[in-house]
Amino acid sequence: AVTIVRGSLLLTVSDLTLHCSLFSLAGEEVLDLHPGSNDVRSLAPGVYFVREEPSAVSRRPSAVVSRKVVLTE
Repeated sequence: AVTIVRGSLLLTVSDLTLHCSLFSLAGEEVLDLHPGSNDVRSLAPGVYFVREEPSAVSRRPSAVVSRKVVLTE
């Protein structure tokens, strides 16, 4: 599923998530994310990916989850 965002990215993560970041299509990390509202107004409109890295206590510690996000003006 694609999330379309304008201005603020609302991040809800599970207790098993250790770290979340926002990446560009080129694979560059552009923003560290935290649970709740994240201001993305400084980023150019386009397609990005939220990458969630699980904590060591998760059932699948090697699994990394990526979600597609589209930032609009």
